[in-house]
Amino acid sequence: MKDKLKTLEEAAALVADGSQIVMSARLDWAPMAMLRNLVKQGRTGLRLIGVVGGQINVDYLVGAEATESVDTCSVSLGPYARTGPNFARHVTQGRIRALDNT
Repeated sequence: MKDKLKTLEEAAALVADGSQIVMSARLDWAPMAMLRNLVKQGRTGLRLIGVVGGQINVDYLVGAEATESVDTCSVSLGPYARTGPNFARHVTQGRIRALDNT
């Protein structure tokens, strides 16, 4: 039987530029090691969908300029910031497309 286990680097390599990624909004569920590998491998044009919002996961990918659009009801850093600073800056500057899914 074929081994299905992958390293983080191998798993990140399966994500192509322009892929759609769906993530939860919980700070404690953010797959940061995977997201760091996506950035390290230079992914661009990602479409992020935040289920019940987005937090550090979305803000991180936006700040790394790996994101083309974000489809979510909000992006915050929970108790630490009302709005994700990277997300707010990129939306204000017109650098990403923000779609509201409330």
